[in-house]
Amino acid sequence: MMFPCLSDLNKLGGLVAVTKELNHSDPGIRTVAAWVLGKASQNNPIVQQQVMEIGVLSKLMKMVNSNSVEEASKALYAVSALIRNNLATQELFFGEAGGWMLQDILNNASVDIKLRRKAVLLLADLAGYQLENVDRGEPPFFSDQNLLKSVVDLTASTNLDIQEKALVAIKSLLQLRTTVTRVFKDFCDLGDALNRVRQLLHDLMEDEYQRDYVMDLERLRVEVEHIFQKKLAHQ
Repeated sequence: MMFPCLSDLNKLGGLVAVTKELNHSDPGIRTVAAWVLGKASQNNPIVQQQVMEIGVLSKLMKMVNSNSVEEASKALYAVSALIRNNLATQELFFGEAGGWMLQDILNNASVDIKLRRKAVLLLADLAGYQLENVDRGEPPFFSDQNLLKSVVDLTASTNLDIQEKALVAIKSLLQLRTTVTRVFKDFCDLGDALNRVRQLLHDLMEDEYQRDYVMDLERLRVEVEHIFQKKLAHQ
Protein backbone atom coordinates (compact mmCIF):
# COMPACT_ATOMS: atom_id res chain seq x y z
CA MET A 1 0.00 0.00 0.00
CA MET A 2 1.31 3.48 -0.84
CA PHE A 3 1.71 6.10 1.83
CA PRO A 4 -0.50 9.15 1.18
CA CYS A 5 1.15 12.12 -0.53
CA LEU A 6 4.31 10.21 -1.43
CA SER A 7 4.09 11.77 -4.87
CA ASP A 8 4.58 15.15 -3.14
CA LEU A 9 7.72 14.02 -1.32
CA ASN A 10 9.94 15.34 -4.09
CA LYS A 11 8.30 18.78 -3.98
CA LEU A 12 9.26 19.04 -0.33
CA GLY A 13 12.86 18.10 -1.06
CA GLY A 14 12.41 14.80 0.72
CA LEU A 15 13.67 12.56 -2.05
CA VAL A 16 16.92 14.47 -2.41
CA ALA A 17 17.42 14.42 1.35
CA VAL A 18 16.83 10.67 1.51
CA THR A 19 19.08 9.88 -1.44
CA LYS A 20 21.94 11.82 0.16
CA GLU A 21 21.78 9.38 3.07
CA LEU A 22 22.76 6.56 0.71
CA ASN A 23 26.31 7.92 1.03
CA HIS A 24 26.28 8.01 4.83
CA SER A 25 29.15 6.27 6.62
CA ASP A 26 26.71 4.35 8.84
CA PRO A 27 25.37 1.25 7.01
CA GLY A 28 22.26 1.35 9.18
CA ILE A 29 21.35 4.80 7.87
CA ARG A 30 22.09 3.74 4.30
CA THR A 31 19.83 0.73 4.80
CA VAL A 32 16.93 2.85 6.07
CA ALA A 33 17.38 5.32 3.20
CA ALA A 34 17.19 2.50 0.66
CA TRP A 35 14.07 1.14 2.35
CA VAL A 36 12.39 4.56 2.27
CA LEU A 37 13.15 4.96 -1.44
CA GLY A 38 11.78 1.51 -2.12
CA LYS A 39 8.64 2.12 -0.10
CA ALA A 40 8.03 5.47 -1.78
CA SER A 41 8.57 4.06 -5.27
CA GLN A 42 6.49 0.92 -4.93
CA ASN A 43 3.61 0.94 -7.43
CA ASN A 44 4.09 4.68 -7.86
CA PRO A 45 5.33 5.58 -11.37
CA ILE A 46 5.59 9.28 -10.49
CA VAL A 47 8.00 8.65 -7.64
CA GLN A 48 9.81 5.97 -9.65
CA GLN A 49 10.59 8.55 -12.31
CA GLN A 50 11.52 11.23 -9.79
CA VAL A 51 13.98 8.94 -8.03
CA MET A 52 15.49 7.86 -11.33
CA GLU A 53 15.96 11.48 -12.37
CA ILE A 54 17.97 12.09 -9.20
CA GLY A 55 20.30 9.39 -10.51
CA VAL A 56 20.68 6.94 -7.63
CA LEU A 57 20.09 3.66 -9.45
CA SER A 58 23.78 2.86 -9.89
CA LYS A 59 24.41 3.66 -6.22
CA LEU A 60 21.64 1.31 -5.11
CA MET A 61 22.96 -1.42 -7.39
CA LYS A 62 26.42 -1.07 -5.83
CA MET A 63 24.83 -1.33 -2.39
CA VAL A 64 23.39 -4.70 -3.42
CA ASN A 65 26.98 -5.97 -3.18
CA SER A 66 27.32 -4.78 0.42
CA ASN A 67 28.79 -7.15 3.01
CA SER A 68 25.81 -6.24 5.17
CA VAL A 69 22.98 -8.61 4.30
CA GLU A 70 20.38 -6.13 5.49
CA GLU A 71 21.83 -3.27 3.46
CA ALA A 72 22.10 -5.43 0.35
CA SER A 73 18.57 -6.73 0.82
CA LYS A 74 17.03 -3.27 1.24
CA ALA A 75 19.02 -1.94 -1.71
CA LEU A 76 17.69 -4.72 -3.94
CA TYR A 77 14.21 -4.04 -2.58
CA ALA A 78 14.60 -0.40 -3.65
CA VAL A 79 15.90 -1.36 -7.09
CA SER A 80 12.96 -3.74 -7.54
CA ALA A 81 10.45 -1.10 -6.49
CA LEU A 82 11.98 1.45 -8.86
CA ILE A 83 11.75 -0.70 -11.97
CA ARG A 84 8.72 -2.89 -11.39
CA ASN A 85 6.04 -2.40 -14.07
CA ASN A 86 7.86 0.62 -15.46
CA LEU A 87 9.29 0.34 -18.95
CA ALA A 88 11.36 3.54 -18.78
CA THR A 89 13.08 2.69 -15.50
CA GLN A 90 13.68 -0.88 -16.64
CA GLU A 91 15.57 0.45 -19.66
CA LEU A 92 17.85 2.36 -17.30
CA PHE A 93 18.26 -0.76 -15.17
CA PHE A 94 19.31 -2.87 -18.15
CA GLY A 95 21.59 -0.05 -19.30
CA GLU A 96 23.36 -0.27 -15.93
CA ALA A 97 23.90 -4.03 -16.48
CA GLY A 98 21.17 -4.86 -14.00
CA GLY A 99 20.48 -8.19 -15.64
CA TRP A 100 24.02 -9.34 -15.03
CA MET A 101 23.78 -8.12 -11.43
CA LEU A 102 20.85 -10.50 -10.93
CA GLN A 103 22.76 -13.30 -12.61
CA ASP A 104 25.71 -12.80 -10.26
CA ILE A 105 23.41 -13.10 -7.25
CA LEU A 106 21.66 -16.19 -8.56
CA ASN A 107 24.92 -17.88 -9.57
CA ASN A 108 26.51 -17.44 -6.15
CA ALA A 109 25.34 -20.12 -3.73
CA SER A 110 27.07 -18.31 -0.85
CA VAL A 111 24.80 -15.27 -1.19
CA ASP A 112 22.22 -14.95 1.58
CA ILE A 113 19.00 -16.79 0.81
CA LYS A 114 16.90 -13.64 1.31
CA LEU A 115 18.85 -11.83 -1.38
CA ARG A 116 18.60 -14.74 -3.81
CA ARG A 117 14.86 -14.93 -3.18
CA LYS A 118 14.46 -11.23 -3.98
CA ALA A 119 16.62 -11.63 -7.08
CA VAL A 120 14.66 -14.52 -8.56
CA LEU A 121 11.39 -12.77 -7.73
CA LEU A 122 12.57 -9.66 -9.58
CA LEU A 123 13.68 -11.78 -12.52
CA ALA A 124 10.24 -13.41 -12.63
CA ASP A 125 8.60 -9.97 -12.56
CA LEU A 126 10.82 -8.69 -15.37
CA ALA A 127 10.18 -11.74 -17.54
CA GLY A 128 6.45 -11.52 -16.86
CA TYR A 129 6.42 -7.82 -17.73
CA GLN A 130 8.28 -8.63 -20.94
CA LEU A 131 5.53 -11.09 -21.87
CA GLU A 132 2.97 -8.33 -21.41
CA ASN A 133 4.94 -6.00 -23.70
CA VAL A 134 5.62 -8.22 -26.69
CA ASP A 135 6.50 -5.31 -28.99
CA ARG A 136 9.50 -4.47 -26.85
CA GLY A 137 12.82 -6.07 -27.75
CA GLU A 138 13.90 -8.75 -25.31
CA PRO A 139 17.08 -7.98 -23.36
CA PRO A 140 19.75 -10.55 -24.30
CA PHE A 141 20.39 -11.59 -20.71
CA PHE A 142 16.97 -13.32 -20.63
CA SER A 143 18.35 -15.99 -22.97
CA ASP A 144 21.78 -16.32 -21.38
CA GLN A 145 22.29 -20.01 -20.68
CA ASN A 146 24.16 -19.42 -17.42
CA LEU A 147 21.32 -17.28 -16.11
CA LEU A 148 18.76 -19.90 -17.09
CA LYS A 149 20.77 -22.65 -15.42
CA SER A 150 21.14 -20.64 -12.23
CA VAL A 151 17.34 -20.31 -12.04
CA VAL A 152 16.75 -24.00 -12.78
CA ASP A 153 19.32 -24.93 -10.13
CA LEU A 154 17.26 -23.03 -7.55
CA THR A 155 14.56 -25.67 -7.89
CA ALA A 156 16.90 -27.97 -5.95
CA SER A 157 16.58 -25.72 -2.90
CA THR A 158 14.93 -27.22 0.17
CA ASN A 159 13.24 -23.85 0.67
CA LEU A 160 9.77 -24.19 -0.88
CA ASP A 161 9.40 -20.43 -1.28
CA ILE A 162 12.58 -20.33 -3.37
CA GLN A 163 11.33 -23.29 -5.39
CA GLU A 164 8.05 -21.54 -6.07
CA LYS A 165 9.70 -18.31 -7.21
CA ALA A 166 12.12 -20.25 -9.41
CA LEU A 167 9.24 -22.12 -11.05
CA VAL A 168 7.37 -18.86 -11.66
CA ALA A 169 10.48 -17.37 -13.27
CA ILE A 170 11.04 -20.46 -15.42
CA LYS A 171 7.41 -20.40 -16.53
CA SER A 172 7.77 -16.86 -17.87
CA LEU A 173 11.27 -17.36 -19.30
CA LEU A 174 10.11 -20.40 -21.25
CA GLN A 175 7.48 -18.30 -22.99
CA LEU A 176 9.82 -15.57 -24.23
CA ARG A 177 10.46 -15.44 -27.97
CA THR A 178 14.24 -15.58 -27.71
CA THR A 179 14.37 -18.48 -25.27
CA VAL A 180 15.84 -21.64 -26.81
CA THR A 181 14.07 -24.58 -25.20
CA ARG A 182 16.96 -26.90 -26.01
CA VAL A 183 19.11 -24.85 -23.66
CA PHE A 184 16.65 -25.59 -20.88
CA LYS A 185 16.72 -29.28 -21.82
CA ASP A 186 20.39 -29.93 -22.58
CA PHE A 187 22.31 -27.28 -20.65
CA CYS A 188 19.98 -26.70 -17.68
CA ASP A 189 18.59 -30.25 -17.35
CA LEU A 190 15.14 -28.81 -16.72
CA GLY A 191 13.42 -32.14 -17.29
CA ASP A 192 15.43 -33.83 -14.54
CA ALA A 193 14.98 -30.82 -12.26
CA LEU A 194 11.20 -30.94 -12.65
CA ASN A 195 11.21 -34.66 -11.90
CA ARG A 196 13.20 -34.06 -8.72
CA VAL A 197 10.75 -31.36 -7.66
CA ARG A 198 7.86 -33.73 -8.32
CA GLN A 199 9.41 -36.39 -6.10
CA LEU A 200 10.14 -33.91 -3.34
CA LEU A 201 6.61 -32.55 -3.41
CA HIS A 202 5.21 -36.07 -3.43
CA ASP A 203 7.13 -36.84 -0.26
CA LEU A 204 5.97 -33.62 1.38
CA MET A 205 2.32 -34.43 0.72
CA GLU A 206 2.43 -36.53 3.88
CA ASP A 207 2.75 -33.37 5.97
CA GLU A 208 -0.81 -32.16 6.49
CA TYR A 209 0.38 -28.72 7.58
CA GLN A 210 2.07 -28.11 4.22
CA ARG A 211 -0.23 -30.13 1.99
CA ASP A 212 -2.26 -27.27 0.50
CA TYR A 213 0.84 -25.25 -0.33
CA VAL A 214 2.59 -28.32 -1.71
CA MET A 215 -0.40 -29.08 -3.93
CA ASP A 216 -0.29 -25.52 -5.27
CA LEU A 217 3.40 -25.96 -6.05
CA GLU A 218 2.72 -29.24 -7.81
CA ARG A 219 0.11 -27.56 -10.00
CA LEU A 220 2.66 -24.88 -10.86
CA ARG A 221 5.28 -27.53 -11.60
CA VAL A 222 2.88 -29.37 -13.91
CA GLU A 223 2.11 -26.12 -15.71
CA VAL A 224 5.82 -25.42 -16.22
CA GLU A 225 6.37 -28.96 -17.48
CA HIS A 226 3.47 -28.61 -19.93
CA ILE A 227 4.86 -25.35 -21.36
CA PHE A 228 8.33 -26.89 -21.54
CA GLN A 229 7.22 -30.01 -23.40
CA LYS A 230 4.92 -28.09 -25.74
CA LYS A 231 7.61 -25.60 -26.71
CA LEU A 232 10.21 -28.36 -27.00
CA ALA A 233 8.00 -30.16 -29.51
CA HIS A 234 7.86 -27.04 -31.70
CA GLN A 235 11.59 -26.26 -31.75
